[in-house]
Amino acid sequence: MRNRARLFSALGCSALVAMACGENPAGQRTETPDALVEAVRALGLRTDMIEDHGGFLLVEGDIYLPKAKLRASNQGRPAPGQPRYQYTTTNMVSSVKINQIKVDLSGLSSLPGWQSAAREAIAHWSGVTDANVTMVEGSPAEITVSTTCTSSSVAAYASFPAGGNPGSTIYVNTCFGYSTSDAQKVHNMVHEFGHTIGFRHSNYVQMGESAGTVGANHVYGTPTSGNATGSVMNGGTALNTWAGFAASDLTAVRARYPLPAPSGLSVIDYNGTPLISWNAANGATGYTVSLITFNTVNGNYQNHYFTTLGTTAGTSYLDSSNTYTGVYECNYDTGLNGETQGAWYEYAVQATYAKGTSPILNARIYAPIAQC
Repeated sequence: MRNRARLFSALGCSALVAMACGENPAGQRTETPDALVEAVRALGLRTDMIEDHGGFLLVEGDIYLPKAKLRASNQGRPAPGQPRYQYTTTNMVSSVKINQIKVDLSGLSSLPGWQSAAREAIAHWSGVTDANVTMVEGSPAEITVSTTCTSSSVAAYASFPAGGNPGSTIYVNTCFGYSTSDAQKVHNMVHEFGHTIGFRHSNYVQMGESAGTVGANHVYGTPTSGNATGSVMNGGTALNTWAGFAASDLTAVRARYPLPAPSGLSVIDYNGTPLISWNAANGATGYTVSLITFNTVNGNYQNHYFTTLGTTAGTSYLDSSNTYTGVYECNYDTGLNGETQGAWYEYAVQATYAKGTSPILNARIYAPIAQC
């Protein structure tokens, strides 16, 4: 049961507090062979917080690593990374899997409070607007949630994605040394499901972790240092109560798992007017077409702005507000300090879904409307 997680799914979870990671409530600590220590180090985890439990290691009080997997994977220590907040593993869930993740909660039937919390966590992740994450109960399951008994400082733990699939397991620890309220259970379950889709601890720098072989990829638009107040992905928060996603959590999931944008954009001259066309996006109920103006100085990008042109339920749009010129870029000398200012133009098409819209910059094509 403990050996079901894949290796490069180095497991992340909710520990009670970082300080508790150095203790071994489950029993006396035994010596760990150097090869296993190096394998732990290669994953970017702390080697001074290893508890040896026979068939597996518990690292930092909240990360479960089967020894068999560690032995098979030990390839030495990678160069240290440059960790940032908020970040994800290198392996993420594929676009064909992320919106249809099936979860088996039958393993929590003996713990109805945790089972209810897991259902609520599934609803929270699936309810994030402008994101393509959808989890449902069903089989065959991509994620199996069950119970185990391990260190009393661990509330739960989960595996990271591998092979385009979500992390396959979440375990709830029946030997956790503290009673938890319903809101605390929900917080833990949202946290663990976050690990299964590739989100690492937001505060892993403060926890002494490094990027390691699983990767620590910064999500653009989120802070690059320090803990994020309220982030559900902060580690050492097993006794926190659920208070919703932090702004940085939402930015991260929308950036990593955006709603699908239309593909196959094209522009043709339709009697002197630009006609934009695209392929239908599965599940989309409509589309918004915008014009993006990119300003330049001496050929270097300066800024851009958007102008909404219109919406349509079809897969084409006639831009009657502009003339087709066949040219998408213009440069002109303003005579100010010898600077040459200019601009280029692009059309953007966003797909609209029940959960929101695809990012405006994810489906673009040059707009041949420049008048030099």
